[in-house]
Amino acid sequence: MRRRTIYHVLLVAVLVGLWAAGSATAGQLRAWGSDSDGQVTRLPSGDTYIAVAAGDAHGLALRADGTIVAWGQNDSGQCNVPAGKYRAVAAGADFSLAIRIDGSLAVWGGNSDGQVSRAPAGKDFIAVEGGEGFAVALRTNGSLVAWGSDRWGQVSTVPKGTGFTAVVAGDAHGVALRSDGSLASWGHWAAIQDTPTHGPFTAIGAGGTFCVALRSDGSLVWWGFEADNVGLARVPTGNDYTAVVAGYLHCLALKKDGSLVGWGAGTDSSGHPNWGQAKPPADRNYTALAAGLYYSVALTGQAAAPKIGDDFDDNKLGSLWKQYGNDPASCWLDEANGRLELRATAGAQRTPAYYVSNGWRIDPTNDFSFQVGFRWSLRAEFTGWLTIGLAPNIDDLRAGHVEFGPGSSNSYRYLAYEAVDRDGTQTDAANRTDDDGVLYVSYDARLDKLYFSTTGYGADHAWRMVPGLLRGSWAGQKLWLYLGGGSDRQTIRSGDAYLDNFAVETGGLTVPSLSNVDRFWSPVLRRHFYTINPAERDKLLKEYSKTWTYEGPAFQAAATANTPGLAPVYRFWSAKAQDHFYTIDNAEKDLLVAKYGKIWQFEGVAFYAYPEGAQPLTSQPVFRFYQPGDNAHFYTIDPAERDRLLKENPGAYTSEGVAFYAFK
Repeated sequence: MRRRTIYHVLLVAVLVGLWAAGSATAGQLRAWGSDSDGQVTRLPSGDTYIAVAAGDAHGLALRADGTIVAWGQNDSGQCNVPAGKYRAVAAGADFSLAIRIDGSLAVWGGNSDGQVSRAPAGKDFIAVEGGEGFAVALRTNGSLVAWGSDRWGQVSTVPKGTGFTAVVAGDAHGVALRSDGSLASWGHWAAIQDTPTHGPFTAIGAGGTFCVALRSDGSLVWWGFEADNVGLARVPTGNDYTAVVAGYLHCLALKKDGSLVGWGAGTDSSGHPNWGQAKPPADRNYTALAAGLYYSVALTGQAAAPKIGDDFDDNKLGSLWKQYGNDPASCWLDEANGRLELRATAGAQRTPAYYVSNGWRIDPTNDFSFQVGFRWSLRAEFTGWLTIGLAPNIDDLRAGHVEFGPGSSNSYRYLAYEAVDRDGTQTDAANRTDDDGVLYVSYDARLDKLYFSTTGYGADHAWRMVPGLLRGSWAGQKLWLYLGGGSDRQTIRSGDAYLDNFAVETGGLTVPSLSNVDRFWSPVLRRHFYTINPAERDKLLKEYSKTWTYEGPAFQAAATANTPGLAPVYRFWSAKAQDHFYTIDNAEKDLLVAKYGKIWQFEGVAFYAYPEGAQPLTSQPVFRFYQPGDNAHFYTIDPAERDRLLKENPGAYTSEGVAFYAFK
């Protein structure tokens, strides 16, 4: 029903360390509004919650360890959580939903319309949401599915196709967000009337008979039917919002400063339907929220160090990784079947393949721990292996790395590690009896000891230990993390060898300070425009929307020279050509300034990227094209877009090679 879990993560999970404060709190949970069934005052204790959900009068919270707690009304068994580990949680009116670690659905509680018994099978779900007597879910391929009550077509008219990234459920309607930022709504006609088409949107919520959404510029919008004249149409102004949720007759929005605002029913506690549900306690440390029938629940706390995880269930290379291989025709990684599979032909000759951390690195100045599941079922004559590793320079693993994993050689199944530094190479191996397991890597920064294990973290579980490497030989450098494996004449087929459920459990991560470089297209000027400045982007969206059409992020670059190797990308404007021009080449910049200053006006540094020859492995080329007919330039990081231009418009676009290197 109209309560949305906003703290749901697929790839990059920024977890929070929460703290208890004020009345009606327990550990890190905070609730307010109607307390008819103890949904406000009988909150469970604990300090590791990462997501919340709210039903009519019951609540659920997901712990960092994957377990779920429930409280409040339990007349239909909606608080009887099935045993197991989960990665997402949601609620309907009198029923509950969750996604298990393996991607399958668990649904329990009231079953008046088959919302429990008709839940679809499969292990490819990444989001789920409950309504009054129906539910919706999102699959890894971007498609939607619905089940339960279909009185208003909320099941039978669910949008077809793929490309969806989020979905929510109201009483008898649904709203979904597409990858291009547009909306799709269906079900009860009154709740979806006047669905906005002007976006793009980044977050959605669905209430009793209405909907809310967050635009990319940080502003809020409402549509649908306002029952009981409770003030739902009085949407807060401003553009500093980061999330929004909807209850039966009220809404909540999270601001950038961590505070909450509410509107609709419950801005006071004067009596039905006003129970204070839209009057959140004053604070600036809210991190997640959900809205029920007449109450609200949230998490509070200060943001902790980011933690990264990937279950590989989306079956495609995501932004978390950069793929690398010496000979991808003979040995490669294939993200398929909800896992990271190693594949190879008999032609591989000590050939490796890797998934490398895309920009983020491990900080060895503090303790850390991470893990990944594995399967290696081969017992053949030739050699092959899987690995998880760290390296101070990902462009030259031969100069230094440490890695750990299973493999086989001459029918011998082993577990091995290898550490390479300036002093030489350390290796060790032992017999392995199990095809499946988990690789645990942990680090004690005080002792400068790295531990490898298949049973758990720390010295007590260590199978092998490497001392004095990270802060000794490598002098505390930030470390790239990689997953992968390799083959030496070993044919590896789908299902023979793979990694799965990677997670950084503890420790500090360093992530480049990257920002989106947004792209606009002007059908009037027939030009593209690129900006890293949010204020400039928002001004075009607000004041020049008839001239400039927002096309979304083109690539990622740095707003400042925050990392060694970055160089300024300069921007010029030509009133004569009605075009902007971007270059990282100082000589080209100086030539335009000195000889063509009357044609090209120098506007300074647009952003920072990497020049060719200095780019890190994890960056990607941004290609530059010239359009002789329009006397304009075009830039893209997308190889498919580049190839399409060359194939379909060979005369209209002239390739000028790589402009600079950025991140996708």
